[in-house]
Amino acid sequence: MGKTSIIVGASSDIGKAVLMTLDGAGNQFIAHGCHNVAALENMRSSMQGNLHVLGADLSDAGSCEAFISEATTLCNSPDHLVFAQAQRLKLTRFKKLSRQQILEQLDVQMMSSMMIAKAFLPAMVKRGNARVVFVLSSVTLGMPPAAMADYNIAKYAQLGLMRSLAAEFGTKGVRVNAVSPSMVDTPFLQDIPNNMVIQNAAAHPMRRNASSEEVASTVAFLLSDGAEYINGVNLSVTGGECV
Repeated sequence: MGKTSIIVGASSDIGKAVLMTLDGAGNQFIAHGCHNVAALENMRSSMQGNLHVLGADLSDAGSCEAFISEATTLCNSPDHLVFAQAQRLKLTRFKKLSRQQILEQLDVQMMSSMMIAKAFLPAMVKRGNARVVFVLSSVTLGMPPAAMADYNIAKYAQLGLMRSLAAEFGTKGVRVNAVSPSMVDTPFLQDIPNNMVIQNAAAHPMRRNASSEEVASTVAFLLSDGAEYINGVNLSVTGGECV
Protein backbone atom coordinates (compact mmCIF):
# COMPACT_ATOMS: atom_id res chain seq x y z
CA MET A 1 0.00 0.00 0.00
CA GLY A 2 1.37 3.42 -0.95
CA LYS A 3 2.24 6.22 1.44
CA THR A 4 0.98 9.80 1.42
CA SER A 5 3.51 12.52 2.20
CA ILE A 6 2.89 16.23 2.69
CA ILE A 7 6.11 18.13 2.02
CA VAL A 8 6.13 21.78 3.02
CA GLY A 9 8.83 23.68 1.17
CA ALA A 10 8.97 21.05 -1.55
CA SER A 11 10.10 23.58 -4.15
CA SER A 12 13.45 24.01 -2.36
CA ASP A 13 16.36 21.85 -3.53
CA ILE A 14 16.16 19.76 -0.36
CA GLY A 15 12.38 19.48 -0.73
CA LYS A 16 12.70 18.28 -4.33
CA ALA A 17 15.38 15.78 -3.27
CA VAL A 18 13.03 14.44 -0.58
CA LEU A 19 10.32 14.01 -3.21
CA MET A 20 12.62 12.04 -5.49
CA THR A 21 13.97 9.92 -2.63
CA LEU A 22 10.47 8.95 -1.46
CA ASP A 23 9.05 8.49 -4.96
CA GLY A 24 7.53 5.14 -5.76
CA ALA A 25 4.55 3.56 -7.46
CA GLY A 26 1.38 4.00 -5.42
CA ASN A 27 2.75 6.85 -3.31
CA GLN A 28 0.99 10.22 -3.17
CA PHE A 29 2.67 13.57 -2.58
CA ILE A 30 1.13 16.90 -1.61
CA ALA A 31 3.94 19.32 -2.37
CA HIS A 32 3.92 22.92 -1.18
CA GLY A 33 5.83 25.58 -3.07
CA CYS A 34 6.05 29.35 -3.00
CA HIS A 35 8.47 31.00 -5.43
CA ASN A 36 9.28 28.02 -7.64
CA VAL A 37 6.02 26.12 -8.08
CA ALA A 38 6.72 25.60 -11.79
CA ALA A 39 9.75 23.45 -10.91
CA LEU A 40 7.47 21.14 -8.96
CA GLU A 41 4.95 21.00 -11.79
CA ASN A 42 7.74 20.00 -14.15
CA MET A 43 8.60 17.02 -11.93
CA ARG A 44 5.17 15.41 -12.30
CA SER A 45 5.86 13.60 -15.58
CA SER A 46 9.06 12.00 -14.27
CA MET A 47 7.61 10.69 -11.01
CA GLN A 48 6.10 7.27 -10.37
CA GLY A 49 3.88 8.55 -7.57
CA ASN A 50 0.93 10.93 -7.79
CA LEU A 51 2.06 14.54 -7.28
CA HIS A 52 -0.27 17.35 -6.20
CA VAL A 53 1.32 20.81 -6.22
CA LEU A 54 -0.10 23.57 -4.02
CA GLY A 55 1.24 27.12 -3.88
CA ALA A 56 1.14 29.26 -0.75
CA ASP A 57 2.95 32.19 0.84
CA LEU A 58 3.57 30.88 4.36
CA SER A 59 4.46 34.33 5.66
CA ASP A 60 0.74 35.12 5.34
CA ALA A 61 -1.63 33.35 7.74
CA GLY A 62 -4.53 33.47 5.27
CA SER A 63 -2.45 31.87 2.53
CA CYS A 64 -1.29 29.19 4.95
CA GLU A 65 -4.88 28.44 5.96
CA ALA A 66 -5.85 28.17 2.29
CA PHE A 67 -3.03 25.66 1.76
CA ILE A 68 -4.26 23.62 4.73
CA SER A 69 -7.81 23.64 3.35
CA GLU A 70 -6.67 22.43 -0.09
CA ALA A 71 -4.32 19.83 1.37
CA THR A 72 -6.94 18.37 3.74
CA THR A 73 -9.30 18.00 0.80
CA LEU A 74 -6.68 15.82 -0.88
CA CYS A 75 -5.74 13.91 2.28
CA ASN A 76 -6.51 14.71 5.92
CA SER A 77 -4.48 11.82 7.35
CA PRO A 78 -1.02 11.62 5.73
CA ASP A 79 1.63 9.05 6.63
CA HIS A 80 4.39 11.64 6.51
CA LEU A 81 4.64 15.34 7.23
CA VAL A 82 7.93 17.03 6.26
CA PHE A 83 8.78 20.65 7.01
CA ALA A 84 11.53 21.93 4.70
CA GLN A 85 10.44 25.55 4.23
CA ALA A 86 12.71 28.53 4.84
CA GLN A 87 13.26 32.01 3.55
CA ARG A 88 16.42 32.55 1.53
CA LEU A 89 19.37 33.15 3.81
CA LYS A 90 20.71 36.71 4.05
CA LEU A 91 23.41 38.04 6.34
CA THR A 92 22.21 40.90 8.54
CA ARG A 93 24.13 42.32 11.46
CA PHE A 94 22.06 42.37 14.65
CA LYS A 95 22.17 46.15 14.96
CA LYS A 96 20.50 46.41 11.53
CA LEU A 97 17.98 43.63 12.08
CA SER A 98 14.34 44.73 12.11
CA ARG A 99 11.46 43.31 14.10
CA GLN A 100 9.70 42.59 10.80
CA GLN A 101 12.58 40.42 9.55
CA ILE A 102 12.38 38.22 12.64
CA LEU A 103 8.59 38.00 12.45
CA GLU A 104 8.73 36.98 8.79
CA GLN A 105 11.22 34.20 9.58
CA LEU A 106 9.04 33.01 12.47
CA ASP A 107 5.89 33.12 10.32
CA VAL A 108 7.44 31.09 7.49
CA GLN A 109 9.28 28.54 9.60
CA MET A 110 7.61 28.16 13.00
CA MET A 111 4.06 29.58 12.82
CA SER A 112 3.22 27.87 9.53
CA SER A 113 4.63 24.58 10.85
CA MET A 114 2.49 24.93 13.98
CA MET A 115 -0.67 25.65 11.97
CA ILE A 116 -0.10 22.76 9.56
CA ALA A 117 0.86 20.29 12.31
CA LYS A 118 -2.21 21.30 14.32
CA ALA A 119 -4.43 20.64 11.29
CA PHE A 120 -3.08 17.17 10.47
CA LEU A 121 -1.76 15.57 13.65
CA PRO A 122 -5.14 14.59 15.20
CA ALA A 123 -6.01 12.45 12.17
CA MET A 124 -2.44 11.15 11.95
CA VAL A 125 -2.79 9.93 15.55
CA LYS A 126 -5.96 8.04 14.65
CA ARG A 127 -4.32 6.32 11.68
CA GLY A 128 -1.21 5.47 13.72
CA ASN A 129 2.43 4.84 12.71
CA ALA A 130 2.85 8.34 11.31
CA ARG A 131 6.05 10.36 10.96
CA VAL A 132 6.94 14.07 11.13
CA VAL A 133 10.38 15.42 10.19
CA PHE A 134 11.64 19.00 10.39
CA VAL A 135 14.60 20.11 8.27
CA LEU A 136 16.44 22.44 10.62
CA SER A 137 20.08 23.52 10.44
CA SER A 138 23.40 22.95 12.17
CA VAL A 139 22.92 26.41 13.73
CA THR A 140 20.89 24.50 16.37
CA LEU A 141 23.84 22.22 17.24
CA GLY A 142 26.31 24.67 18.71
CA MET A 143 27.39 28.28 18.50
CA PRO A 144 25.59 29.65 15.41
CA PRO A 145 27.16 31.93 12.81
CA ALA A 146 27.07 35.69 13.31
CA ALA A 147 24.81 38.02 11.29
CA MET A 148 22.03 35.40 11.07
CA ALA A 149 20.02 36.11 14.22
CA ASP A 150 16.63 36.08 12.46
CA TYR A 151 17.32 32.69 10.86
CA ASN A 152 18.86 31.27 14.04
CA ILE A 153 15.89 32.35 16.15
CA ALA A 154 13.41 30.76 13.73
CA LYS A 155 15.33 27.46 13.60
CA TYR A 156 15.48 27.27 17.40
CA ALA A 157 11.74 27.99 17.49
CA GLN A 158 11.16 25.09 15.10
CA LEU A 159 13.36 22.90 17.29
CA GLY A 160 11.22 23.80 20.30
CA LEU A 161 8.07 22.98 18.35
CA MET A 162 9.52 19.66 17.18
CA ARG A 163 10.40 18.55 20.70
CA SER A 164 7.04 19.72 22.06
CA LEU A 165 5.23 17.65 19.43
CA ALA A 166 7.48 14.65 20.10
CA ALA A 167 6.68 14.85 23.81
CA GLU A 168 2.93 15.13 23.24
CA PHE A 169 2.44 12.74 20.32
CA GLY A 170 5.22 10.18 20.81
CA THR A 171 2.94 8.10 23.05
CA LYS A 172 0.21 8.23 20.40
CA GLY A 173 1.96 6.46 17.54
CA VAL A 174 3.54 9.51 15.89
CA ARG A 175 7.32 9.90 15.72
CA VAL A 176 8.54 13.50 15.45
CA ASN A 177 12.20 14.23 14.68
CA ALA A 178 14.49 16.68 12.90
CA VAL A 179 17.59 16.72 10.74
CA SER A 180 20.13 19.51 11.04
CA PRO A 181 22.49 19.71 8.07
CA SER A 182 25.55 21.88 7.84
CA MET A 183 25.96 24.11 4.78
CA VAL A 184 24.28 22.55 1.73
CA ASP A 185 25.21 23.53 -1.83
CA THR A 186 21.89 24.95 -3.08
CA PRO A 187 20.56 28.28 -4.43
CA PHE A 188 19.46 28.95 -0.84
CA LEU A 189 22.99 30.33 -0.39
CA GLN A 190 22.99 32.63 -3.41
CA ASP A 191 22.82 35.78 -1.27
CA ILE A 192 25.81 34.65 0.80
CA PRO A 193 29.27 35.77 -0.41
CA ASN A 194 30.69 32.97 -2.55
CA ASN A 195 34.04 33.10 -0.77
CA MET A 196 32.28 32.18 2.50
CA VAL A 197 30.75 29.09 0.88
CA ILE A 198 34.13 28.06 -0.56
CA GLN A 199 35.92 28.67 2.75
CA ASN A 200 33.32 26.65 4.63
CA ALA A 201 33.84 23.70 2.30
CA ALA A 202 37.64 23.95 2.57
CA ALA A 203 37.50 23.98 6.39
CA HIS A 204 35.02 21.09 6.59
CA PRO A 205 36.31 17.68 7.80
CA MET A 206 35.17 16.16 4.48
CA ARG A 207 36.47 19.14 2.46
CA ARG A 208 33.07 19.80 0.91
CA ASN A 209 29.57 21.00 1.72
CA ALA A 210 26.61 18.63 1.89
CA SER A 211 24.32 17.77 -1.03
CA SER A 212 20.53 17.93 -1.01
CA GLU A 213 20.39 14.19 -1.70
CA GLU A 214 22.41 13.44 1.44
CA VAL A 215 19.97 15.43 3.56
CA ALA A 216 16.99 13.81 1.81
CA SER A 217 18.24 10.28 2.47
CA THR A 218 18.44 11.07 6.19
CA VAL A 219 14.91 12.47 6.13
CA ALA A 220 13.76 9.28 4.39
CA PHE A 221 15.35 7.16 7.13
CA LEU A 222 13.48 9.06 9.86
CA LEU A 223 10.25 8.53 7.92
CA SER A 224 10.89 4.79 7.61
CA ASP A 225 9.81 1.89 9.81
CA GLY A 226 13.47 1.52 10.80
CA ALA A 227 13.18 4.72 12.84
CA GLU A 228 10.33 3.42 15.02
CA TYR A 229 12.29 3.90 18.26
CA ILE A 230 13.58 7.37 17.41
CA ASN A 231 11.54 10.30 18.72
CA GLY A 232 12.38 13.91 19.59
CA VAL A 233 15.85 13.66 18.06
CA ASN A 234 17.65 16.47 16.23
CA LEU A 235 19.95 14.42 14.00
CA SER A 236 23.24 15.99 12.97
CA VAL A 237 23.88 15.71 9.21
CA THR A 238 27.16 17.56 9.16
CA GLY A 239 29.85 15.14 8.04
CA GLY A 240 31.61 15.46 11.39
CA GLU A 241 31.56 19.26 11.55
CA CYS A 242 29.14 19.19 14.49
CA VAL A 243 28.60 16.19 16.79
